[in-house]
Amino acid sequence: MHPLAPVGTLFAVTVWPLLAAFLLLLTPENRQSASSLTFAVAGLVITPLAVWLMPGTDALAAACSCIVTAIPLLLPQAKDRTGRILPFLVTGCALLALNIHSAFAVTVLCGAGTVLLAWREGRGPRRALVVWDMARSRLGGVVLGVLGASLLPMQQSSLGAVLLTVGLCMVAGLGPSPAPAPEAALLDTGLRFSALMLMFRLSAYPLVHLLMLIAGFGAIIMLVSSRSSDRNMSLPMLSALGALAAATGEGTALVLLLLAALGLAVLDLRGAADGEDGIAAGAAPWPVFSALVGIGRSLETEQLVLLVVCLLPALWSVRHRTLLPAFARGERGMVAVMQAVLLLGGLCGPLFLTWHPVTGWRP
Repeated sequence: MHPLAPVGTLFAVTVWPLLAAFLLLLTPENRQSASSLTFAVAGLVITPLAVWLMPGTDALAAACSCIVTAIPLLLPQAKDRTGRILPFLVTGCALLALNIHSAFAVTVLCGAGTVLLAWREGRGPRRALVVWDMARSRLGGVVLGVLGASLLPMQQSSLGAVLLTVGLCMVAGLGPSPAPAPEAALLDTGLRFSALMLMFRLSAYPLVHLLMLIAGFGAIIMLVSSRSSDRNMSLPMLSALGALAAATGEGTALVLLLLAALGLAVLDLRGAADGEDGIAAGAAPWPVFSALVGIGRSLETEQLVLLVVCLLPALWSVRHRTLLPAFARGERGMVAVMQAVLLLGGLCGPLFLTWHPVTGWRP
């Protein structure tokens, strides 16, 4: 059995969103907007220091935590108290799930984050039906995952690992479900990749590698065959590629896909996702291209051919565009910064793929 995590690291990385949510609950209404911005900036500064300086750090979890911790800052300001508090709670669940050393706890935290996200997005009769319909299948995955995590100590059988993997595939959104709204997609990114990171740690179990490949390729084929032009479909596609990265043991590719998913969600939220289809499709020099290189080097030849065939139509339809259109238009806001971050991540991606960190723990 593994300890839950180094207590100092777990506390330093995950306490700030929960503390921020509690303090916002006590803050007067007229000061909540400024306070939430202060807490989000403070968390963005504290987390990278905590995850890299604390002893016993898991390198891949640390890299993902540094990306996920930016979510509250990237969201637009909500108009009510509940809308300001819930993003910190969802981010806290994702950070805990990335850093805690327990498959059972990670699954439960992903489920808790899903419920909180559905609560935030489902306030209102017309939105509630769609949001809770999306959450229902994810929560079914949590039930399967909890059952599988409970059976993991049975070393003589792989049933626990198989059930946990199937549940995590559902939690990560690998299946037919409505595309989330832009704000929900941004918050959901951390939860999906927390589940994918646990799937990455399970790849050594018998049958699990095959199940992940089937889930990843199945989700990609469903998305491609639907021929949807909805830009909100970028998160499901990147989640499916994340399942392939987890199956092949390419943790660095998983981090690059998380960066791309977060960046695309921000661009979509700011209304600047038009013309960014090449990023999700895997065009160079963006992070998804580097992630595909990492995944491709670990796939068998037949699997690599299948992946190329699935992605080729999307790549074929990509239009030529300048690398940083926001800077070309003279913009210097969040859109321009995010485009620059994505380009920098893509350019550094090949170098990042040479990094092979030791997995900190496995269930």
